[in-house]
Amino acid sequence: MSAYPDAAAYVQETFGLATEDPGIGPEVPAERLVELALALRDELGFRYLCYCAAAHYEAIPADERPLQEAEKVVEEPPPVLDPGEPDRALVTYRVRRLGPGTTTFAFHLWVPTGRTCPTLCDVWVGADWQEREQFDLVGVVFEGHPDLRRIMLPEDWPGHPLRRDYAIDTRHHPWR
Repeated sequence: MSAYPDAAAYVQETFGLATEDPGIGPEVPAERLVELALALRDELGFRYLCYCAAAHYEAIPADERPLQEAEKVVEEPPPVLDPGEPDRALVTYRVRRLGPGTTTFAFHLWVPTGRTCPTLCDVWVGADWQEREQFDLVGVVFEGHPDLRRIMLPEDWPGHPLRRDYAIDTRHHPWR
């Protein structure tokens, strides 16, 4: 066990990643994801993966972004998904340290559509089905996953239903 009781301080000092929002933790570059996960498990004792969750953010062209009421009044609008940002998914992980001093720690990364995210199946065995669920419903591809296939929907289901660009009226016999 590490001398760091606070995972955020360890991640800041070791990886240079600041935690701006404790709810989703620091943003981790994809190339350092496995390294961070191994450090959390081996150095800080985070042995349990609570969840892996993904949310799709559709690209918003700069000229098509509607102004919110608050943005019309304020000179500088509050930050939102920047116009011109690529179509992407936010993948968030939360891990737990069990025993005395039980605590959780979250971290996240952005995965542009068409790119892959490293799998954490070799770090936490519980990542297997959770990553498959995110692949099935959101379309995030986890590179190196031992069995990346649909887990909730039939193999021939078109698209990924939790993506914002998914046509809700998509027909699929015998369900719709």
